[in-house]
Amino acid sequence: MSFIATRCWKILEKNRVEPSEQPPRCPTLNPSTDHLHIGRHAMVSSDVDLCSTMGKEILLRGGNAADASVTVALCVGSINSGSSGIGGGGFIVSSSNSTKKVLSIDAREMAPGMAYSSMFEKNPVLSVVGGLSNGIPGELKGLDVLFHTHGSGNLTWAEVIEPVIRLNRDGFECTLSLEVTIQALHDRYFTKIPDLAKSWDFIYNEDGSLKKVGQLVQRQNLARTLELVAQNGSSAIFYDPNGPIVPHLIEANNKWGGLFTSKDFALYETKVEDALSYKFGDLEVYTTSGISSGIVLIAGLNLYSKLQKATDASYLQIHKFIETMKWMASARTRLGDTRTSEEYQEIVSNYTSDSWSEDIRDNKYFDTQTFHWSHYDPLFQTSESHGTTHFSVLDDQDNGVGMTSTVNLLFGSIVYDPITGVILNNEMDDFSTKSYNNSFQLQPSKFNTVQPYNRPLSSAAPTIIMENGIPIFLVGAAGGSRITTAVLQAIMRVFNFNSDLLSAIANPRLHHQLLPNYVLLENITLTSEELGYGVLEQLEGLGHTFQETGVETTMNAIHRVRDTIHGVADFWRKFGEADGY
Repeated sequence: MSFIATRCWKILEKNRVEPSEQPPRCPTLNPSTDHLHIGRHAMVSSDVDLCSTMGKEILLRGGNAADASVTVALCVGSINSGSSGIGGGGFIVSSSNSTKKVLSIDAREMAPGMAYSSMFEKNPVLSVVGGLSNGIPGELKGLDVLFHTHGSGNLTWAEVIEPVIRLNRDGFECTLSLEVTIQALHDRYFTKIPDLAKSWDFIYNEDGSLKKVGQLVQRQNLARTLELVAQNGSSAIFYDPNGPIVPHLIEANNKWGGLFTSKDFALYETKVEDALSYKFGDLEVYTTSGISSGIVLIAGLNLYSKLQKATDASYLQIHKFIETMKWMASARTRLGDTRTSEEYQEIVSNYTSDSWSEDIRDNKYFDTQTFHWSHYDPLFQTSESHGTTHFSVLDDQDNGVGMTSTVNLLFGSIVYDPITGVILNNEMDDFSTKSYNNSFQLQPSKFNTVQPYNRPLSSAAPTIIMENGIPIFLVGAAGGSRITTAVLQAIMRVFNFNSDLLSAIANPRLHHQLLPNYVLLENITLTSEELGYGVLEQLEGLGHTFQETGVETTMNAIHRVRDTIHGVADFWRKFGEADGY
């Protein structure tokens, strides 16, 4: 069995953690219960403990899940700015107990009007760094829609933003996650393109050194931008071509070769529709629709539920799960913003149907072997997002919100506007470019090509599971093409294999996306121990191969367990913590 060395121990060595201690950014089979948070009324689970607490405080002030989500999203985007922020976008699934509606809110970034299909063919790196890689940000518009559609009405727009304004103005302690990403930003980009570093301010100390853990980080410019948004009563000022924000974003974008115009911001809208739903035993699964990968998650639930048998040996359970992941990857290749609404509905109907999953079970799946990638009938696509975050919120009125937000890769495009404090995304890399595999090594797709005002395909799949109309499980993940398989694993571990939430999040995960043609494992040693002696060898006998990759996803979740609410954030991969009461 050949594999590359895990990054866990490289980070362990770098941060000088004693081997006897739990290494940072590593899955574990023995998670400490210190990271299981239990409440009776409400819970917030996010990548940043301070932001989870800030969301809880909004709930204690009379706000609901939608109100708290605005605060949490802006807080995480301020502190873990290498992953998300108002210069990016995201997807939201929100359930309202009073209206009995579950909505999908698409706040995905949009290609500017001057974008064209071949814009990255000669120089693909421009889809990753610089102005051409920027899409029109959507996060603030999505949060605006969430707040004004499902908010409690007890708190104003300004009141849910004000704590984050104060956070940025007064400053916060640099986290280990932020230190690591700042160092990576410097090493990967600023040493090669020094001019890029000149506009960045908040990552440096007065002596010019980079911020380290525990040092004060202040983002005064972002605080002023958020104050303008708060005073406006909505996100409209952020998109106003004649307002105080858009001209600066256009200037920063154009300075680095981008195509932004004022018209692009004026035309940006979120897409709001009923969430996708799927009956999963006695439970109802809700997830995001449209250009997200919610339907891919549903396809996985549909197929695995047909393949699984209670009598399966361990190796066969994993074999069936890997085969399910391959068919999920195939399903994703059929998505893209060039699809018509009628074509999309046909896709939804197909992957939610028993006929699709039963045909695979009866004719295309075998207990005895796996297959060449072409067996799974992919059309291929690019994939996205490593700099991503997810959070979940459940309030005491049985409202739930899950949001997956991103600026795409580490610190997005590395284009930072010091006037507004906004870091612009590089979501244009998520479109397909002919003869070019993007950051997650998947192939191009004709359904996901660059076109003016289109949105790139996303792997996001924030999910709410309900029982008798009450949210009992909220989950989502970060990690690009690995998101849907991670979420599927969490759901299967809890509902099919009776795992507690702590273990479901902390234990190592696996992933397959057809190409490259091997199973990715976070930690082969731990996975072998978890599955049992000889299981990986049995799987190799069926034709599977394995590569160890280290940490590739982070996942945050909430589970209602009888009369308590359990919250677990992915401390083992991104140092997150939940908080509730």
